[in-house]
Amino acid sequence: MKFMIVAATLAVCLCLSTAAPLTEEVENIVPAAEENYRLITDIEPINYNVSLKPYLLDSDPSEKRFTFDGEAYITIKPKVTTSTLVLHSKNLKYSLREFYAKSKPDVKTTLPAVEPNNVTDIVTYTLTSALVANQEYVLHFVYTGTMDDDMHGFYRSSYTDSKNNTKWLGSTQFQTNHARRAFPSFDEPRFKATFDITLTRHKSMKTYSNTRIVNSTTNGDYVTDRYATTPKMSTYILAFIVSEFNERFNGDFGVIARPEFYKQTEYAFDVGQEILKDLGDYFDIPYYSMGNDKMHMAAIPDFSAGAMENWGLLTYRERALLYDEGSTTLSAQQYIAAVVAHEQAHMWFGDLVTCQWWSYTWLNEGFARYFQYFGTHNVETHYQMDQQFVVDQIQAVMNMDSTVNTNPMSDENTNTPADLSRMFNSISYNKGGTFIRMVKYVMGEENFKNSLREYLKTHQYTNTVPSDLFTVWKKYIPAQFQSYADGLFKSFTEQVGYPVITFNLTTPTTLVISQKRFLLKEGDGADGSLLYTVPITYTTNVENNFNLTTPKLFVTPNDTSVEQTLPQAVSWIVGNVQETGYYRVNYDVKSWHGIHHALLTNNWGGIHELNRAQVVDDLFNLARASVIDYDLALDILAYLKTETNYLPWTAAFNGYNYLVIRLGLDTKNFAVYIRDMTSKAYDFLGFEDKPTDTTLDIYNRAKILSWACKFGKKECITKAQEYFKNLDNKPVPVNIRSAVYCTAMREGTEADFNKLYNKYLTETVATEVTLILNSLGCVKDSKLVSKFFHIIVSDSVRRQDKSAALSSLYSENNENVEPVFDLVAENLDALANSMGGYSSVASVISNIASRFTTAQQETKLKNFNTQNRGKFGSSASTLDSAEKTVKENLDWAEKKLGTFKSHLDKYTTGGSASLSGFTALSMVLFAVLARFLC
Repeated sequence: MKFMIVAATLAVCLCLSTAAPLTEEVENIVPAAEENYRLITDIEPINYNVSLKPYLLDSDPSEKRFTFDGEAYITIKPKVTTSTLVLHSKNLKYSLREFYAKSKPDVKTTLPAVEPNNVTDIVTYTLTSALVANQEYVLHFVYTGTMDDDMHGFYRSSYTDSKNNTKWLGSTQFQTNHARRAFPSFDEPRFKATFDITLTRHKSMKTYSNTRIVNSTTNGDYVTDRYATTPKMSTYILAFIVSEFNERFNGDFGVIARPEFYKQTEYAFDVGQEILKDLGDYFDIPYYSMGNDKMHMAAIPDFSAGAMENWGLLTYRERALLYDEGSTTLSAQQYIAAVVAHEQAHMWFGDLVTCQWWSYTWLNEGFARYFQYFGTHNVETHYQMDQQFVVDQIQAVMNMDSTVNTNPMSDENTNTPADLSRMFNSISYNKGGTFIRMVKYVMGEENFKNSLREYLKTHQYTNTVPSDLFTVWKKYIPAQFQSYADGLFKSFTEQVGYPVITFNLTTPTTLVISQKRFLLKEGDGADGSLLYTVPITYTTNVENNFNLTTPKLFVTPNDTSVEQTLPQAVSWIVGNVQETGYYRVNYDVKSWHGIHHALLTNNWGGIHELNRAQVVDDLFNLARASVIDYDLALDILAYLKTETNYLPWTAAFNGYNYLVIRLGLDTKNFAVYIRDMTSKAYDFLGFEDKPTDTTLDIYNRAKILSWACKFGKKECITKAQEYFKNLDNKPVPVNIRSAVYCTAMREGTEADFNKLYNKYLTETVATEVTLILNSLGCVKDSKLVSKFFHIIVSDSVRRQDKSAALSSLYSENNENVEPVFDLVAENLDALANSMGGYSSVASVISNIASRFTTAQQETKLKNFNTQNRGKFGSSASTLDSAEKTVKENLDWAEKKLGTFKSHLDKYTTGGSASLSGFTALSMVLFAVLARFLC
C-alpha cells in the first residue's frame, strides 16, 4: 500500500508537454515585393459589356484554335478629374483601344498602345485630355486572348465521351486575379460593377453564364447568346462556359455536366435546392431576391480549385458535385453536400457582400467554411457535421497557427500574387470559421443569426472590412460581455496564433486560470509573448454539464491569472466545453490524472465526445511542444483502448500520424501497439456497415480498418484481400473501399496493381476515380512505386489530380519517402512540365522532405537544392524552408522520440499489461486521495 501511495504522489509530480495533428503540408510564406500591385481608386467601373467568341473545334482555323476573340465596352466614372487611367490586362492582344464620353459617343479618342507591367499586369494610360469627375465615359477594346490549359482565366478543358471522342470546352476561373486574362478590367474585389455578357458558340455547343439568356441569334453555324445584366458584383465571380454539357434544370435551379453523367447530377440537384432555401431563410434574404433569378452548378473536368462561387454559375470539380449511389462513399457524398453549402453560402458572404481586399479573405471564406458545416447540418443532419467541425477545422488549423509560418486572419501585408495565394490558406478558412463559431457561442444562436442578417442587409452590393462586421456584432453581444468584445475581435484576427489556457486546481474548490501563447516548436522565431481575450467555459464532475457553452468568464491580456471559487470540491475539471473556444487546455498534473480516471469509468465519466477528442488532441500536441511530458500523455492516452467513437479516434490518428512519420522505418513496435489500442473499436465496428450505424460509425470503421490493415492485423488484411480478389464479380462495399483498395495495393502484386489501374482507366464515376487513384499510391513494392510515379507524370492523370496522387505515394508508406524523392530528382524537368511549373514541384519536395528522418536524407535534400536551385526561381524559398523543416524534425526526434520508442518497447515486451493494471488501480486510489492531497 505504501508503494501505491508513493507512486500516486510521484504521478502528481510529473512534469507537463505537445504533439500535432496529421502530416504537415508545409505552407511557405513568400515575402511581399516592393512593386505596387494595387490600382488607384480615382475611377470606378459602372458596367462591363463583354462579347467573346472561343475557337475550340477541330473545324476552326488552325491559327485560331484555342484562342478567343473579345470586345469590351467598359462604362466608367471618375471620382476626381484625372489624366491617368489604370486597369489590368494580361496576355491580351489589342487591335482597337479607344474611349469616349458617354454623352458624346461619336467623339472617340484613341488610347496609346501601352503594354501592361509584366509583373503587376497594370496598364497605365496617360491621357491627352482629362477625364472629368462624375461624368461617365466608355472604354472600348477589341482584342484576342488564348485559352490555355492551366485552369485560370478563360481556359480550355477536355474529356473523352462514351464513343472515345475527345470533347473540348471553355470554362473560367477568375479568382483572385485572372479576369484580366479574359477582358481588360479593374480586377480587384472592391471595383464592383454590373456585367452584360455575350457569347458566340458553334451550334453544336451550349453556353452558360451568371444570369439567364435574354436572346439568341443564329448566323450560319454559329449562335450568339446574350445574357441578362448581372447584379453589381466583383470581376472574380464572373463566369461562363462553352460546352456540349447537358443540364438537369427546373426553370430556376440546374446542374450541368457531361451528357454521360446526367444521372450523377440528381443528388446535387436535390440537396442544392434544399441548402439554398435554408440559407436564404436563415439570412432572411432569399437567394432569388438578390438580383439573379437562376442558379446553375457545373461539373468541370479540369478545375484547379475545389469549387468556385461565381454568382449564379457555381463551378466544381466533378468529384465535388457528381454522386452515384453504387460507387460514391458516404464521406464523398457528404463532401458534395458540404462543398455545395460552402459555395452557396458565398452568394451572401462573398458575392452580395464582398471583402474589400484579399487582406480580409476570411470575411468571405470564414463564413463559407462555417456554413459549409452548419448549413449542411441544418439540411443533412445525419452527417453530424456540427460535431465534425471540431476535428476537421479547429484541430487541423492549430498546427500551422502555432508556428512562425502563420499569418494573421486580417493581414495588411497582402500585395503580390503569392500573397494572395497565401490568404487562401487554413487561416482564412479553418481559423476564420472557428473564430466565427467562437463568437456565435459568446452571442448565443439567436443573436448571432440576427447580427448576420443586419450585416448582410446593411452592406449588400458593397465591400467591407472587418470593422464593419464587428460594429454590427457589438450590437448583439450580451451586455455582460460587451467590455470584452473589442479585445476578442482584435486579438484573434489581428494577432497570429492562439493561447494554451492552464486550469490549475490549487485546492478542490479553488481554480486558477492563466494563459500563454501556444507554440509548437522551440526557437522557430515565433512571438511567444502574445496574449488574447479568451471566452472561458468549463465543467466539473459535480456539474457534469457539457451543454452549457456560454462563457463563464473571460481571460484578458491584463490578467496574470484569474481565480475562481468552485461551489463544491471536485475531482476533475474539463475546460473549453465542446471546444467552443479557439485555445488548447492544459491542467495541473493532478487534474490530468483526474480526467484520466474519469475516462476509465463507465461511459467515459460522461465526458462529451467532443471534449474527449479535445483531450486527445491537446495531449499529443502539448507533449510534442514539451509543455507536458510524453510519459504523462501516453499514460492518459491508454484510455483509447476503451474508445469506440469517431471524433476521439480521429484526433488520435492525427496525433499518432506525426509520431509514425518521425519513426521512419522503425515501426515494428508501433504496429503491435496500435493493433492492440484499436482492437476494441475494430471488434465493435466490424468490417461491414450495420443497420444501426451512425454516419460517424461508418467513418470510424474506415479509419480503424485502414490503420489495422496498414499495421499488420492479419484478419484485416485477409478480409481486404478476399474482397479485392472478388472485385470483378462483386463490388467491394462502398464505405470500406479505401481500406480494401489500399491494403490490396500494399500487400499485392503487379497483377493486383494492373487490375485496379485498369479499373481507374475505365471508371466513369468521378468520386470512385479519385478514390482509386489515391489508393494506387499505397503500393510498397519498389517496381510498382516507380511505375505509378511515371503514370502520374504522364497524361493519364489530370494535372489537378497529380499532387494528391503523388502525396499518396509518399505518405501511405514510410518506406516510400526516400524512393519517391529520388524519382522526383531523377525526373525533375518532366515532373515540372507535367504539373505546370517548378513551383508545384517545390511544394512536392517540401512535403516529402517534411517526412525525412535521417541525416543522410537531409544531406540528399541539400545537395538537390544546390544543384537545382536555379530552376525554381522565386520558389527556391520553398526549398530553403524544406531544409529548415528537416533540421527541426531531426532535432525534435533526437530530443523527444526516445520517450515514445521506450514506451512502445515496454508495451510490446509485456510491460504494458502490468503498467495498465497499475495505472487503473493507482487512478482509483488517486481519486480518493485527490481531495486530501491539496
